[in-house]
Amino acid sequence: MRRYRLLAIDLDGTLLTPFPEKQVTPRARQALEAASAAGMAITITTGQMLAVLRHVCAGLPLSGPQILENGALIVDFASGSVLRERLLPPEYILPVLEATRSLGLYRAYHTPEGVYVDRHTPRARNWYRPPLPPVIEVDDVASLYPRPCIKIAAVGQPETLPEKRQRLQLWFGRLLHVTQSTRDLLEVLHPEASKGQALQQVARLLAVAPSEIVAIGDHYNDVEMLRFAGLSIAMGNAPPEVQAVADYVTSDNAHDGVAKALERFVLPALGWSPSAEEGGAREGRE
Repeated sequence: MRRYRLLAIDLDGTLLTPFPEKQVTPRARQALEAASAAGMAITITTGQMLAVLRHVCAGLPLSGPQILENGALIVDFASGSVLRERLLPPEYILPVLEATRSLGLYRAYHTPEGVYVDRHTPRARNWYRPPLPPVIEVDDVASLYPRPCIKIAAVGQPETLPEKRQRLQLWFGRLLHVTQSTRDLLEVLHPEASKGQALQQVARLLAVAPSEIVAIGDHYNDVEMLRFAGLSIAMGNAPPEVQAVADYVTSDNAHDGVAKALERFVLPALGWSPSAEEGGAREGRE
């Protein structure tokens, strides 16, 4: 039986229930506490910032390095100190902003101090919810240059976003990391800023082998992480292309997919006996 020592888990669309609740369910919380009690380290891998992680994951058994901003930052959860940082190279900030504008996308400029968005960005008022500070709307986020930029996000229509992602990858794919984190959100980052590369660094920091890692995610920005982990689990709400790279597929985030996956595939290996059937997971490659 495999020995698992590190759980890498995405936040939105995975650990959190769907919008607008976006909460950790009691069943998922219990499963994470059981994994932690059995000795597993837990690393959240998210596109969000530390304040969001601390708010929505309050009370979870988190310690040690956490992966934020889609891999641009690795931060110690307790102290908030930055263990690894990969900011967007300054020479690409304006070209990326111009390219995303040419595609008809609303843009967000992530800085260490906060997030700025183009005025009238559709999701601006739902980006963060109280008590977190809201994003700041400006007439043109390019006016923020040359402030340090963690990443540039771009909001668009889900129906056209895959094609626009492909165009950005064509233009910048050899220079930067272009990914899609939700149905309506693209992100452009430093070429070494990805969840997969950040997870490799966390594994080195914790002296954990890839075979000892379990990763759970739901979108394209999770693919590298899923491929790196010894056991990869995709959510039922993940696109088919993401499900295809995982070892197993669990239920969606509206039906306790994370808890069910941990109860079936992870906790028994740690000496825990499940009390409920997983339901909705499928066998995959080993």
